[in-house]
Amino acid sequence: MAEKIFGYDWEQIQAKQNRGMISHPIDVSRPGDYGADPIGDGTFRMVPSGDVVSWDERQFRLSKATA
Repeated sequence: MAEKIFGYDWEQIQAKQNRGMISHPIDVSRPGDYGADPIGDGTFRMVPSGDVVSWDERQFRLSKATA
């Protein structure tokens, strides 16, 4: 396994040094929410469901998306 520095491998670090992008594609074909937008009153609108949830629920849903 390649060594990582702050979670990035060498190719990703070189890309950032050359003003490149490090992309982490999101599989939108999987069911469930994969993002959240802050509303401003301490709640978040989940993407793509549109549900308005608390911080704890946001963390729970996003942790399921990366599992």
